[in-house]
Amino acid sequence: MVEVSETAVERISPRSLVDLLAETCRVAIECGCSSNRVELLVTRLGEAWGFSVDAAALPTAVWLSVRGRGHQIVELVRVTKWGIDLNKLADLNDLVDQVASRQLHLDEAVEKLKTISLKPSPYPRILSITAGGGSAFALVAASNGRGHELIAAFMLGAICQLSLGFFSEGNRRYLAEFFTAMLVAGGAAGLSSLWPDINVPRLIVGGLISLAPGLPFVNAMHEVAQKNLVSGAARLLEAVVTAITLAFGVAAVLGFAHYLERWSLH
Repeated sequence: MVEVSETAVERISPRSLVDLLAETCRVAIECGCSSNRVELLVTRLGEAWGFSVDAAALPTAVWLSVRGRGHQIVELVRVTKWGIDLNKLADLNDLVDQVASRQLHLDEAVEKLKTISLKPSPYPRILSITAGGGSAFALVAASNGRGHELIAAFMLGAICQLSLGFFSEGNRRYLAEFFTAMLVAGGAAGLSSLWPDINVPRLIVGGLISLAPGLPFVNAMHEVAQKNLVSGAARLLEAVVTAITLAFGVAAVLGFAHYLERWSLH
């Protein structure tokens, strides 16, 4: 890879740098990067190309101020999609290293960022489903589950991933998690009629473990520790809302099942 010459660096406009920083912020936050990490990335990129960059990142927006060479540009970047994609984050970190070391021109970096943003998952769908079943299997096995409970846990974990993929088309994340929780809880309750001795709560927790908001909670605690209180509070609220969504989905099914059981006794 050819290093960018100093003459090319001097011709870099603040506008081209802002375009790169805006796309970097958007992709990073969409993939689950913490706000303070986003701010560090764009500050590093600006300094590498001779500009002063101030950034304030939130889960839904990033404010950028780029100063240098007699110009100042203030930009607002809106973020409308959220998720967790560690593979894209790794590609983004590599790209930032290349740009910061001036091995890649800004215009080329913007195009490469767009490619990263649109890059599909490198893992086949069947692998995600199997991983969901495996995580449920491992949790129930760690809590001394019996053979038929392990089989049921694997089934529920796989169903969880199938359901999430079906309901997550578009921007319906919380709705997808609610219906997935209902489906897993209903499956556990249904399996208890076949195996009355199974531990239904353990199966439900195992089936939904892949939806636990672990990364948002860790990011929230990290940002609060870094005094990034607004973003930390927002991410903490996101983790709480996810947990409540799952709890309401489970409660809706178990409550309905309890009502049917009492109604049948009368």
